[in-house]
Amino acid sequence: MPRWSRTPRLWFAVSLVVMLVLFAALSWFLQREGLERADKWASVVFGGTGAAAIAIGALSWVWRQGARPGDDTAVVLSWLADAQQEQWQTEQNARRVGDPWPLNIRWLATARAQAVMASWASVRGTPGGGPAELAGEYAGIGDLFTAPDAPKRLIVLGEPGAGKSMLVLNLALQLLARRAPQEPVPVVLSAAAWNPVLGLDDWVAGQITMIDRRLARQVPGPGGTPRTLARDLVARGLILPVLDGLDEMAGTLQEAALRAMSRAAGAGHGLVVTCRTVPYEAAVAASGPVPAAAVVEIQPVAARDAARHLADSAALSDHRWRPVVEHLTAMPNAPLAQALSTPLMIWLARTVYQDRGHDPAELLDAGWAATRGGIERHLLEHLVPAAYATALGGHPARTAEEAARVRRWLGTVAAHLREQRTYEWGWWHFHELKPVPTVQLFSVAFAVAVALVTTVTAIPIGVAVFSSAPLWVVSVYTGTAVGLATAYARLLFTDRSVPRQLTPGGAGRMFATVGVPLAAVSTLFGEPLFGLGMMLSAGGVSALVSGSTVAAAAARPTRSLHIDRATALTSGGTAWLAAGLLCAVAFPGTEAVAWVAMSLFPAAAAVCLSAWGQFCLARVVSAVADGMPLRMMSALDEAHARGVLRRAGGVYQFRHNLVQDHLATRR
Repeated sequence: MPRWSRTPRLWFAVSLVVMLVLFAALSWFLQREGLERADKWASVVFGGTGAAAIAIGALSWVWRQGARPGDDTAVVLSWLADAQQEQWQTEQNARRVGDPWPLNIRWLATARAQAVMASWASVRGTPGGGPAELAGEYAGIGDLFTAPDAPKRLIVLGEPGAGKSMLVLNLALQLLARRAPQEPVPVVLSAAAWNPVLGLDDWVAGQITMIDRRLARQVPGPGGTPRTLARDLVARGLILPVLDGLDEMAGTLQEAALRAMSRAAGAGHGLVVTCRTVPYEAAVAASGPVPAAAVVEIQPVAARDAARHLADSAALSDHRWRPVVEHLTAMPNAPLAQALSTPLMIWLARTVYQDRGHDPAELLDAGWAATRGGIERHLLEHLVPAAYATALGGHPARTAEEAARVRRWLGTVAAHLREQRTYEWGWWHFHELKPVPTVQLFSVAFAVAVALVTTVTAIPIGVAVFSSAPLWVVSVYTGTAVGLATAYARLLFTDRSVPRQLTPGGAGRMFATVGVPLAAVSTLFGEPLFGLGMMLSAGGVSALVSGSTVAAAAARPTRSLHIDRATALTSGGTAWLAAGLLCAVAFPGTEAVAWVAMSLFPAAAAVCLSAWGQFCLARVVSAVADGMPLRMMSALDEAHARGVLRRAGGVYQFRHNLVQDHLATRR
């Protein structure tokens, strides 16, 4: 991670540690001075702290006003390009696209593709423009966008498993490798996550903001209207959206998406889209073609290329593929050649028969091998047992019984995704699996109970106990109780379905929202010192417990898990300390062990309201009730390493929609 991206987190961590140390030192000092002298010292300390906070805030505001937002555009684009290249190069390697060599996927503007394409004049951008040569291979897809008269928009069509995702992923990597400064950055996005009710440019801006939250910074737009830096980059054409899987959207949404893309095309921005041929034809028939967009269709893999790929993927001493290779060469139109005409099925065949104990010759003479559909179903059915039969990447070989358990829980996930009509699954959605949804209900009920107890008991007890105590002691105690109650209220209405991160901006906004009004009201009633204590205690507790914001999408799901876990533990730890303070002061004669035990309930409530907390509860419930893996992240990583799953940013997908549909059906 570049130093530019680490600086805010570093200073936030340093500031937090310094604050905790000063708080501990101040508490020790005031206790040693006694109540009478502590009251006088508190006026000086809190007054100075408040003045320093106001001065720092004012200077920070002046500094931000003087900064020029456009100065770091090149830095942002460079970081975004590096992040995309690292992420998708890693994923391409994980999918073993180059093993033993990339399949030669051919694409061209077929008659079927031209039937759903705008006029050649629109594609070429010149009146009366004639047909262009739109044909090429996998290795040369990048040349299509870098040629002098290259189209700015490209639609890639193909049958299921034809290699559409492989092709556009290679296109994005080639463009990233050739990219010069201030040129558009290709960003690969899943089209299934887009609801066309939101405009394409706004949605793309939101997605890249999730990649890096710093892109949410406000910059001046046209006429001085503020907009996010991400929206500014999209509006200036510095982002090339690569939307993979338009066919994964509902039919009506596909039509709306095409209309939205047509409106965005008027701004002259680039675009790349993949879709199955039949759904795209239906969408174009309802909404019309996308202007200035070239349309190409992926061709079936030739039987000789499939035969050569299978032969080269085997060891020199492995001759099991020889009958299959000879059959494909001699009979290029047979059912086996038809089944192995897509990269997906070729990969499945290699995976299913990677064990030398299985003979691929059964693809020629088995009863199910008489039809293309029978061969495809056979390969899909045996994917999981074959993928888990050998040791791979630190994961041991699994027995048939273990593979059967893996297949069951993968089928549970696939069936859930089919019910939700989606192809993406993040760890933070784990609690939605049946019968786990009771976890969320338990978390909310538990937190509500703790919040009510804190509000109903802590404040009255404080008023009774501190009727004769110094004013600053009463203010800190009351502020801590108010801060905890406010934090729980915020957590209850926070989106718990996404990972969250404690940031200086989020914590600062929560501090200002809770602490400043309390200070203002107390000052109006003639108690500024009481208000200052309330502001620092209530604002600080609420900021650390509930001052989190939606975390940026990470290249690895484990990264977002670690971020949310750190946020949850910070929230729970702060709630534990605050509740311990309340218990210690309200019940001075109670043993310290009792304080610790009582304060664990508020801490547990804060953790339960986090995505990580619900994920932990859901793992236990699902492992007991449904036989799901207790170490779910390790199980997902192993499925990804074995090729059954793939990663798209911070979420998992099945290797292909056909794999998900088959597992869901055969659950």
